[in-house]
Amino acid sequence: MRGFFLLFVIFAADTVRAEPDTFGLGTGKDGYLRIDSGSRIVNRYVRLTADAAVGASELSVSDITGFAAGDLVLVHQSTGIAGPDSGNQRPVALAGGRVGRIEYARVASVSPGVLRLSAPLLYAHTGNLSQVVWVPEYTELEVRSGATLRAAPWEGGLGGILAVMVSGRLRNDGLITVDGAGFRGGAFFSHGNLNSCTDLDEPADRGGAYKGEGLVAGRFGTASGRGNLANGAGGGICHNSGGGGGGHGGLGGKGGRSAPADGEQDVGGMGGAPVVYLPYEYLVFGGGGGAGEGNNEEGSSGGAGGGLMLLRATEVRGVGRFSATGATPPPTPGDDGAGGGGAGGAISIRTVEEMECGAVEARGGAGGDNSEFVFPLAPGGGGAGGVVFLQGESITCSRSVLAGAPGRMATDGGTHGAGPDSVDAGTALGTAQVLSTPFSHPASPVLTLPVDGSTVVGPGLRIEGQARAGVPRVLLFFDGVLLSSVDTGADGRFSYDVLGDLPPGLHELRASAESLGVHSPPSAPVSFTAVDQVGDGGTPDAGTTADGGTLDAGTSGEGSGGGQLPDVLEPLVLAVGCGCGSAPGAGLWTGALLLAAVAMRRRRQP
Repeated sequence: MRGFFLLFVIFAADTVRAEPDTFGLGTGKDGYLRIDSGSRIVNRYVRLTADAAVGASELSVSDITGFAAGDLVLVHQSTGIAGPDSGNQRPVALAGGRVGRIEYARVASVSPGVLRLSAPLLYAHTGNLSQVVWVPEYTELEVRSGATLRAAPWEGGLGGILAVMVSGRLRNDGLITVDGAGFRGGAFFSHGNLNSCTDLDEPADRGGAYKGEGLVAGRFGTASGRGNLANGAGGGICHNSGGGGGGHGGLGGKGGRSAPADGEQDVGGMGGAPVVYLPYEYLVFGGGGGAGEGNNEEGSSGGAGGGLMLLRATEVRGVGRFSATGATPPPTPGDDGAGGGGAGGAISIRTVEEMECGAVEARGGAGGDNSEFVFPLAPGGGGAGGVVFLQGESITCSRSVLAGAPGRMATDGGTHGAGPDSVDAGTALGTAQVLSTPFSHPASPVLTLPVDGSTVVGPGLRIEGQARAGVPRVLLFFDGVLLSSVDTGADGRFSYDVLGDLPPGLHELRASAESLGVHSPPSAPVSFTAVDQVGDGGTPDAGTTADGGTLDAGTSGEGSGGGQLPDVLEPLVLAVGCGCGSAPGAGLWTGALLLAAVAMRRRRQP
């Protein structure tokens, strides 16, 4: 079996090359697009129908219509966290998880139900909770005054994302929007005339209104009661309290109190929790608002949260707006509770040169107003502000991540206890990050150990290298498969120790620097031969190379790490015969060598 393994690893390594985000501004293959009037959706969305593991080179999808070799896609798990308890308003941290992770990939070929990628995935994505989005790559994009470029609204498995690459200028004099395209608001449902509800998960048939949708999957449309579920807001409960506002960059506002007939209890829907993440690694939708509680068919549903927008261009010009605002429920027709506003969504715009526009907005939707003019009945809570991330050489766009205001009562213009208390300060305000530096890839790092062409004697392997100072981490690839992400020191130096035995034979190492969610082109390859012992039968000390190199620990100040070598066989098998990401003919050679190895094994069998 070892002979087969050696043949396979030696010749298959070049056919499987994990592909970090080096896509830059795209290829421009889709040419120039001008939208003169009306509304246009340019993305296509399909469901990922099976889990895609780290190193996978294929995506199983619900439909391949409109996808072709050479296309750029975005893989995004839009929902599916392990749910916090109902009523838990602590921030939801996404770091290290699958939900919200941004990963671009290039399609190499298409077959029924399958998109084969030009390189393996860096991250894992969960089937039926993730979507694959076709991303256009324009040379120029122009949205004229009065015209709109938008995302299809999220419908529970697909949509909500606007992603575009522009190799030249993006000019926007109209509207580019994902307003209300994110997580859905709870639907209004009329109950009997009930009082004295208190439960976080009050059943719908006992006076609980439906909660807004959020990062917890599988609960929308069935979960009811005043407790929020992650960033999805709680609904109102009997009698006639208001729905809460969705959460995202901040905490959603609570819904208004119950009716005078119920003693005006403070039991409005709880606002959705804030979500914490780095906006160049993750992006998620704004949480949906909760529905108002009602018994007279005159309440309102919660508002949908804003969707997410990812744009890259050489420059952005124009006076138009970029918007990911949460939806505001309509006023109630009369004697019932109002729904809460959706939270603002997420916007990421990255340019090499100047970014000029009218405004970039990810505001929360206002809570629904209550039109009952006889009794003081509850309005809805306002949605939290969203998330904005802007990067460019110079940026003159105004930014707004304000929370939505609480709804108002027709009786006296008051809020009846609905929140938030402030739209431009406090816990409901969203987050905006602005980097006045050109969007670019970091420079490729240099691997300094092991030495190219050397022989390494196990057990173990010491890897050292140098990235540009200020680059926070590098990705290490062993035979084309992601080995580890390693933090660098302040001077850019890094090291990593592979523990245990190496498979004997020829291997290749590469590294890619990572900064602000994008990656450098791979470093020059370093090839080395791993052996169990030196050729004369002697056994040198562990941690040395046969050419005299040392594997001593690095000096202080450099980043370092260590771990076991991953199983490189399974990802390599996925690429047999495809030639993906390799020189012409490499896949053919791999297939031929594999068949030869199998034939040799068969001849050896008794």
